[in-house]
This record gives sequence, structure tokens and C-alpha cells, in this order.
Amino acid sequence: MAYTLEISYFNSVILKPDTTVAQVPANNLDGTPFTILKPDAGVAQAPNLINGQPVTLDGNNSGDWHIEESRIKGAFNEDSMGFGVKAFITDENYKLNHRFNAIIYSGIFNTKTNVNQTNEFSTAEAITRAVDAANGSIQKLYAEDTNLLIFQEDKVSRALIDKDAIFTAEGQSLTVSGAKVIGQIVPYSGRFGISKNPESFAVYGNRKYFSDKNRRSIIRLSQDGITPISMFGMSDYFKDKLSIVDNIFGVFDEHHKKYVICLKDYSNTENNATVSFDDGNNGWISFYTYTPNFAFSLNSKYYTFNNIDLYEHYANETRNTFYDQAYVSTVDLIANQTPSIVKNFHTINYEGSSGWKMNSSVTDSSDSAFTVLSDDTTTVASTIPVNFVRKEDKYYGHLRNNTSTNMAGQVVGVDVSGIKGFFTKVQLENNKTTAVELFSVSHEAVFSSN
Repeated sequence: MAYTLEISYFNSVILKPDTTVAQVPANNLDGTPFTILKPDAGVAQAPNLINGQPVTLDGNNSGDWHIEESRIKGAFNEDSMGFGVKAFITDENYKLNHRFNAIIYSGIFNTKTNVNQTNEFSTAEAITRAVDAANGSIQKLYAEDTNLLIFQEDKVSRALIDKDAIFTAEGQSLTVSGAKVIGQIVPYSGRFGISKNPESFAVYGNRKYFSDKNRRSIIRLSQDGITPISMFGMSDYFKDKLSIVDNIFGVFDEHHKKYVICLKDYSNTENNATVSFDDGNNGWISFYTYTPNFAFSLNSKYYTFNNIDLYEHYANETRNTFYDQAYVSTVDLIANQTPSIVKNFHTINYEGSSGWKMNSSVTDSSDSAFTVLSDDTTTVASTIPVNFVRKEDKYYGHLRNNTSTNMAGQVVGVDVSGIKGFFTKVQLENNKTTAVELFSVSHEAVFSSN
């Protein structure tokens, strides 16, 4: 009569009795008398132990026992078995070994057979690869196609995955399929790394972005190699910011196709900043009022966390609102045509939507102008217009002098039209919650006669 016996361990053996022959060894291996239990019908019992407890019975109930192995290649009804190949060895002198500049690979997970060998690390093969320890610890690994990108504190390298490099007589390299999981490691030119801020890493297409706090730079890695994109008009800014912030994380906004980096200073939140870079313009396009705790893109949508609250951006038409709080949009610009000549700036004009306000206009000589209100603002009576006026699809505003201190005998104050200097720095503002445009800004200026 057939029966099923459950086993608790993988390499278990089953002792099967044969009651036709009564051959019992005299003693156990420890010298104690050997006694067994004759099994009941349909029940298999192991000698000497039942549920872990010693068994002592009359030898008249004894029988001959056969071994059945649980493994597939085990023999059937044999009186002995072999242990076979040992699956692993034990290192009695093992200890923790922290290799900060090395990587190791395990066996693979075969999706076709569902054989998982990711917990196996062969001691018979060289399964570790090391990079130059002088470049600091490995902070991040990123695999793409047949390359493994290795980001150290002070260096970025790439290694071939499942390929070997063969060099021709002319010194050119060829790649072929090979047995090595991690092949030749090749560093990128330039001494740039990811410092200790792997959270600044973001990727879109074949372009990777990250920060190098040690060198006060923001980096782009693409097919043309490493490029410090912080030098595109923001070199001094990032030199100052990256020297004081505590946390740097980056994300690629797949909705608007731009790299967004967030800088946080836990000791002084006024130093927090969120800035975006656009590859289309190859420049930094905007500062943002919001400072998220984390951000990510999913299915071409952009999400940020404010503490524990998750927000989806661009989900409605309401503008100038972040985390349920309203803000104003500002644009800072420099008017600097013919920079070596002192000019009198008389008016300011812009092309774009209605509703823009000029907050300030200050020259290099500290000459400043009064605020120019938006065209849709109710104004007080004045001999000189104090707001923008629409003319021929442009908006014009007079620059009224707001300087109270005499400068080298010059006439200053509200009675003077315009401000004087080599250049003027202007800030425009818009507080509308609908979409608005600012296409261009210009000035009417004449060369100074003094």
C-alpha cells in the first residue's frame, strides 16, 4: 500500500524497513545497544528515534533497513549512499572585509528555468573587479546596454558587461562576447566624480546628470563624454551653493524634459534652492519656489513630495501655486547693449501677455527707477505714466528716476526721466494664476552727453 512521507530537509534520506530478514547490528556508533521499532502497516518509522525521542524495543521486532535518497540521482533500495560533490566549503577564518573600491558579482537568475543562483559567490573564480582607490569609494552603479557605469567620489568609469575587449595590431579595440561578467574598466577623461551625493543622479535617454560637490560643479555625462554644465552661466552660483548645502538630489522632469536639482541647507532654509537645466537651450532656465523632499518621474508625469504629501505637477491650469500656496513669478535680466558706453535708459518695453510689472531697475552706478505697474493696475493721477501702456502690441513704461543722492553734480530724482549707467538690472513680476508669456524686453536708451 502506497503512502506519502513528508521530509523536512532537502538532502534527507528515508529508511525503509524489510521485515522478512531480521539482521540487527549489535550496537550503535556510540556503543549503546541498537534497538528498533517494527513499523505499523503503512507507517514508516526511523530506528532509535520517534519525534526526537529514544526508542527501546524488543529485537524480535527488528528488520533489515534500506536507504532511499530524496535526490533525483539517488539509488533505489540500496544499503548505502554517497555524499557526492560538496556544494560549499566553510571558511573558518572568515571576517568582514570592506572593499570600498571593488565590485563583486554572483550567480544569475535564469528566468526560463527559474533557477536562482544570485546567492552563490564562486570561490574558484575571480568574481571581483577593483577601481583605483585614489579616486575614492564607489558611490553608484548604473547599467545600460553593454556598459556598467561606475561612479566614484572623484572619477567616473565604464566597464564592459558580458563582453571582452580585443585590441588589434593598430591599437583599436574590438568587443566580442566573453565569459567575463565585468570586463575591462575604462575611466572617462576629466577628474570629476559624484562625491558622496549619489542621490543627485538622474538619467534620460543617453544623458546622465549628477553633482560633484567636491569640485562645486553640476555634470552631464553623454556620448561626448563629461561636461560641467554648471559653467553655462551658473559657475559662481554653484560654487557658492554647493559649499554650504547639506543635501543634493536630482530628478529628470520627463514632462518638460529638464533636469531638476534641489539643494537643501538644514541649518538655514534660506539657502535652499531648486534649479532646472534644459538641454534644448543648453542652459539653466529657471529657479523654483518649491523645495521638495523627494521627486521622481513616472509615465512622463512629474511628482514631488512635500514632507509626506505627494503632488503631481502640471496636473491643472492653475499657475504660480506650489503645495497649495500662491507665489509670484519673477524674471531677472540685464540690459547691456554697447557695454563700454554710459547710457541714459529712458523707457522699458516688453512683448508678451498683459499683467507684467517692473519691480526694479538699477544701474551699475546705483541709479534706480521707480516701480512700473502693470497695465491692468488702477493707478493714481500723475503727470508721468506710472504703469505700462499698450501700444502697437507692445507694452511701454517710463523709467522715473528714484535716486535721492546727488551724484557728481548730476540732477537726480523724480523730475529726471531715465536712469544712467553702463547697464541696468531689471526685475519683472507677474502674479496671475493663468498662463502668461514674456517674449522679449528692451529699452530706449541714448548715449550720455557727460
